[in-house]
Amino acid sequence: MNREHLSAVLWLRWRLRVNQFRKAGTLNAVLFLAFAAGCAAAAVVLLVVGFLVGVFALGRAPAYAHLFVWDGIAVALLLGWMTGLLSDLQRSESLALDRFLHLPVSPAGAFLVNYLGSLGSLSLVVFVPGMIGLIVGTAVTRGPLVLLEFPLLAAGLFALTAVTYQFQGWLASLMADKRRRRTIVVLLTGGFILLAQAPSLINVFRPWEAATKPVTRWSERTVELGKAQTAGEITPAEFTRRLKEVNDEFEAERVGSTQRMLDNTVRGARLASTVLPPGWVALGAEGIADGRVLPALGGTLGLALIGTLSLWRAYRTTLRLYTGEFSAVERTATAAQTPLDPTRVRLVERRLPGVSEQASAVATAAFRALTRAPEAKMAFLAPVIVVAVFGGALASSGESPPAALRPLLAFGAGALVLLLAGQQLLANQFGYDRAGFRAYVLSPAPRRDILLGKNLAVAPLVLGLGLVAAAAIGAVFPMRPDHYPAALAQLVSAYLILCLLTNVLAILAPLPLAPGSLQPASVKAGPVLLQMLIMPLLPLLTLPLLAPYGLEVLLDQLGVVTGVPISLPLSLVALALVGLLYRHMIRWQGDWLTSREQKVLEVVTSRAE
Repeated sequence: MNREHLSAVLWLRWRLRVNQFRKAGTLNAVLFLAFAAGCAAAAVVLLVVGFLVGVFALGRAPAYAHLFVWDGIAVALLLGWMTGLLSDLQRSESLALDRFLHLPVSPAGAFLVNYLGSLGSLSLVVFVPGMIGLIVGTAVTRGPLVLLEFPLLAAGLFALTAVTYQFQGWLASLMADKRRRRTIVVLLTGGFILLAQAPSLINVFRPWEAATKPVTRWSERTVELGKAQTAGEITPAEFTRRLKEVNDEFEAERVGSTQRMLDNTVRGARLASTVLPPGWVALGAEGIADGRVLPALGGTLGLALIGTLSLWRAYRTTLRLYTGEFSAVERTATAAQTPLDPTRVRLVERRLPGVSEQASAVATAAFRALTRAPEAKMAFLAPVIVVAVFGGALASSGESPPAALRPLLAFGAGALVLLLAGQQLLANQFGYDRAGFRAYVLSPAPRRDILLGKNLAVAPLVLGLGLVAAAAIGAVFPMRPDHYPAALAQLVSAYLILCLLTNVLAILAPLPLAPGSLQPASVKAGPVLLQMLIMPLLPLLTLPLLAPYGLEVLLDQLGVVTGVPISLPLSLVALALVGLLYRHMIRWQGDWLTSREQKVLEVVTSRAE
């Protein structure tokens, strides 16, 4: 690509970005500028903080301290980088290479521009200034040899971004098969969430408790000596002598334990940094602090080689993707599929009891779509992990909650699942239909039945998982038998209230989703702010559902009524009242959907500009 071609490509990319901001609206542009200003201010602050830490902390610190600091920076950078990676698992090219294949322009040049454009991530903006300040501050104290960390850091960032770019291109090739795409998205997201919850999971097992044993023994022996002196078994002089022995023994054991722990930590950090390439920057920094330059030079060369090979592989994969090689494989696999048995009754043909035929058809079709969509699978990852982590921490604490608190814990676990998973699936239920929403607009089905069918489709997934979470809490911390059906009635009532709130959001503030993606095609501040204002109402509206149990506890504490299952019948009455409210409101919401369905259709079928 010559100079004129490169200038044209850069100008094209700039115009695409300007047009994207212009069509997103003035408010979005203002919010983006404010966010950019905040990021710039944070970068300056981190630059200064890194410089001060390098001058006053790392300047005279031992070599292993440099290893720990840079390993910690690498872990934090990787977590932040993976968070940004999840927002765009499948690489989206700002300049599609298929538009350049018929032009006298080198595809490698456009690929390089796309790669350089991918470097503008929030993680790099936040971490790089701080790392630069840290190196400069350390060089001020330790000398110019520390400046060798600059090429080492540049090679590390190059390897990280190149490997990520190759990984995204590889995912794009795999996601050419739509059936594999769902599994890949869910597995990667679930793996990252589990990795992010590693500190909480480690806290459940508490591996550091072994280090507190010397303190525990010292405390026990000190208490025994005090009791012996009080009982007159030993004289004050003997007490002083023994106490000094105990303190000296404890101090020697504490120093030895601390040194052993430090040695094991340094040994483990060096091993991990040697095996894992992201740790080569930390090994190089430790070597420079110790006066050795070979680890830094070797790490620079190795990381640069990894980045070069990854970028070359990414370019080859991109060319194969845009020349249709993976799509051809997908078409061949699709053609070889075995035809379905025509005698089998499919799920979408079944009739649900108690609802109209139109609502039954919408419910079964939407349920089938949700079970196949990655959005539904990802929506359940967060509540499952949150309930597992907090439930595991509560169970491992060794303390059993009071009996009066256990029904509240069961309801809270189920309500948490409703809030996290149900809100995500229901608040934008028409956005997930994308262009398929046209079928609802053109159908003669009453709009009330469409909303009812949508709510019924999500119920087995969200409400079922909520009941499983409540039952799990009830199994770990047993409750009175009548509290289990009471919790069931309360969760069903909470789900109906959730449906009424999210139906309002789905009608009033739908968000378009790009085909084959979990990201909104165009995010506007109005719908997002509306969701942020309405969804906090759910916990407030569900609090009255706990009034029956609160009344039962109050009467029991006052001694008026003891052991009588008051919560269960009152919860059933509350469920009936909420059901009547839902039946009345769903008709009004159906009429509202009729008046706004053209606007909803226009929004959910729009594409990213």
